[in-house]
Amino acid sequence: MKHSKHTGGRPPLSKARKQEYRITLRLDTEHKLRLQALARAAGRPRTEVLRQLIAAGHVRERLRREHLDFMSQIKGMARNLNQLTRLAHAKGLTGIVSKHATIVASIEALLRNLRDDR
Repeated sequence: MKHSKHTGGRPPLSKARKQEYRITLRLDTEHKLRLQALARAAGRPRTEVLRQLIAAGHVRERLRREHLDFMSQIKGMARNLNQLTRLAHAKGLTGIVSKHATIVASIEALLRNLRDDR
């Protein structure tokens, strides 16, 4: 009977995903306060904010109440769109096209607002 060294658990991280390097950073008061404000707005730890800044050049803010309202509006419009699509399959596309285009335009506008607001 052969005994293995590892009996289970999470597989080891690859070298690229492992966070093994530590960097010490000294900041003046102004920069420290700006970093804390970014972290608070993003709802993430300061280290994660710094990782996002390095990787993408900006930090995405966490979803606010207004964003959740946008998302619920989008869900309602998507339901309407699905109903129109079913109706178009059942009765033909000609009468549904204008309603369909209006709903799609509204969904695109809400998605743009959500993207630009964050």
